[in-house]
Amino acid sequence: MEKSDDDACSIVRERSSALTPVVIQLPYDCHTGPCSIKSNSELFSKKPDVEQQAAWWKYALLNRGRWSGTKYLKEAQQSRAMKLWSEYFETSNAFSLNRPLPIAIEVDLHSTSEHDNTHLRVMPWEFVVDSVIQAYRPAESEREHRVPVLRHWSKPGAQRRTSLPENPRDWKILVVLSAPGFISSEYHLKSERDFLYEIFCSETSSETKSDTSSPDTDCFKTLWTPTFDEIVEELVAFEPDIVHFAGCDIRQAIELTATPYTREHEMRINQMRFADNPDVLRPRAVVELDGYALLHKDSPVLQGGQAQIDLVSQDRLWKLFDQHKPFLVCWNLYHSGQIAASAVGLGKVCTSVGFQDSIDDGLAEEYFDEFYRGLVATKGAVALAHVRGWQAVLRMKFSLNGSGIVFWTSQSNVEDLERANARALAEPTETTEIECLPASPNKPDGFSIDVKVPEGGLNYAQLHQKQYPFSRFRIYLGKGQKLSDVDLEVKLNGEDRELCYRTTLSITAPFEDLREKIEFPLTAPLSRSCRESVATTLSVTVAKGDRVLHSDTYPTRLLPADQWRFAEGSAYTLASFVFPRDAETERLILNAQKYVRVLRDDPMAGFDGYQASDVAGVDLQVRAIWSALLHEYRLGYINPPPAYSQQSDSQRLRTPTMVLTGGWGTCVDLALLFAAALELVDIYPVIFVFEAHALVGYWRSPEAHDSFIRMDRRGDTDPTDWEVNSHADTNGMFLSSSSEEILSYLESGELIALETTLLTASEGFERAMLTGARNVTDAVDFDYMIDLLSARAAQITPLPLHAV
Repeated sequence: MEKSDDDACSIVRERSSALTPVVIQLPYDCHTGPCSIKSNSELFSKKPDVEQQAAWWKYALLNRGRWSGTKYLKEAQQSRAMKLWSEYFETSNAFSLNRPLPIAIEVDLHSTSEHDNTHLRVMPWEFVVDSVIQAYRPAESEREHRVPVLRHWSKPGAQRRTSLPENPRDWKILVVLSAPGFISSEYHLKSERDFLYEIFCSETSSETKSDTSSPDTDCFKTLWTPTFDEIVEELVAFEPDIVHFAGCDIRQAIELTATPYTREHEMRINQMRFADNPDVLRPRAVVELDGYALLHKDSPVLQGGQAQIDLVSQDRLWKLFDQHKPFLVCWNLYHSGQIAASAVGLGKVCTSVGFQDSIDDGLAEEYFDEFYRGLVATKGAVALAHVRGWQAVLRMKFSLNGSGIVFWTSQSNVEDLERANARALAEPTETTEIECLPASPNKPDGFSIDVKVPEGGLNYAQLHQKQYPFSRFRIYLGKGQKLSDVDLEVKLNGEDRELCYRTTLSITAPFEDLREKIEFPLTAPLSRSCRESVATTLSVTVAKGDRVLHSDTYPTRLLPADQWRFAEGSAYTLASFVFPRDAETERLILNAQKYVRVLRDDPMAGFDGYQASDVAGVDLQVRAIWSALLHEYRLGYINPPPAYSQQSDSQRLRTPTMVLTGGWGTCVDLALLFAAALELVDIYPVIFVFEAHALVGYWRSPEAHDSFIRMDRRGDTDPTDWEVNSHADTNGMFLSSSSEEILSYLESGELIALETTLLTASEGFERAMLTGARNVTDAVDFDYMIDLLSARAAQITPLPLHAV
């Protein structure tokens, strides 16, 4: 062993002892040797503590929408990572600014069986290590100091492949593309097969184009929407070296059943078959199992209403490789990190790649494109191929946003990573500027456009809150190409006026994602003057000079400005309909002044929010608003205004003026009214939303609210009780995945729920508190909670409906 006094960690040549649960390997180059950071064995032996840390970090990433967009919250997670690092490892400054960063980092997990140290495999090492590195680097150079992580875990005694054939032309590739039933209408997987065919079947080199419409070869096979047994049969007969899976995981498949159309939703649910756990398919179930959606063996067809979908859990997926064990298996599925881990840990394959949870589909495809090209270029050096794929993703104008690319291997790759040419292999593909276009009607090589408009149409709330007019808008180019000075024009057409977006841009391969760039001027009267649903169109024109590359029209509907879409992806806009500056909201607080003075027994008392001396003072202010509504307005209940929609995913809402002058409202209207009053007096409101109901609530102190946002309470609970789903909380909307946290604050009295419909029954404040708490605690159909302060921080601001 070589060691210097100023080293942050010991420099070792030999493999670390298997008694150490975790070793972080930092391969620099062949002259320096690898740096090994050993974990503190005594601390890691305290299994409950480590399990809780691992579960907390997994939960934190699944809910990264709560903190990733807020600087101080992101820094708080970084501080947690630093604390974990300093507690569990023998060094605290291995990544200091004066030390070079390696090309990659290998996390060695030592265990004696597949059941040993499971919590260490759950830990999102990619995010934790990256957080520690960034803590030692300037913020402006964050993207320059990102390092990929490889996970090394070997089951003792397992028999498996250890390498690929030396010549890439001798490799056998099996591509499994699964889109059974309704999934085929949501996912189109041909492009994935195309780029894989191009890489592995090119007649010249992996960097050139080939005819992707060519049939399978002796070394390249494709299975389109197969059954489980058909995959097993092909694995045994074909004996592939590499298997690539693409499609939907179990959670995503079930989420795709959610549509605006009730009958279509029921039809999709009825296509599902899940032998391992039928309860997963019950309404509003929280899906926690990782797995893969395949065609059921009894399905009479591949797609359509008669198709049957087999939800194969990861416990069954491992059995795919009982008879044949490939060298490399890649999973282009959400939530496939643990599937990849198990495939390696159980001795089924040598190397496997998946994703921590959800990831942008374009990023995933770009990663695998560069990964496989790197694999061919290095003749099977999987670690270097991973570095190339990972850095290709990093160069794009997107972020993984906490979702890691999870690379698992049964053999250490430290020596490969020490090679001097490792960084050269990770360099970006040279980009060629397209100076002139070919003669009409040809387009640039690989040029295509992928456009999709949201189902159900557009409305002012969605556009106002940057829910963009297209659910998908990407322009693709061939590998290594760039096209400058491209003109884009998008128009939303109306009867006598239109909204228009124009820009000139450059397109760099593989694609430019423009969905979040296309915005319409909301000062124009068309979007907010719409009082009823109107059929309209979105027209798109892409041109370079006088050459039109794409021109098409997409039908959609422009919804009324007061219509709220509670479909998935739009529900958070409910916060836009909380109007604290509505004239009647201000008049309500004025009328409540006399009640707050009486209740607080102070003729000078007013609404001072959290400046009150204690939580009782906050409660009295809320009680005063309740009393004013109860005694001054005598509100009644009424159904929502007609939406005239064939879908069941929207509701028209009333402003405070409409409720208080009209004297009635729905449960949502009343909750929004009360939330507006609370926000006006600087008490933090929340709105609890259920499948067919809504009620209001409030935080009794800023400290309780901040604790919830930081997820402090998670550290005090048993991780086995935690529920997760694949949607991150975002824009102030906290989903059912946060229900345990929410309930803990209700039970502690730090969060109060009020059943606002009791205003229409002339019930008192105490009854409203008890009923509200019971309705939230006992609810089996809880959807989410809107936290107004978080929503406002995410720029979900009130709509200017006063102009309507």
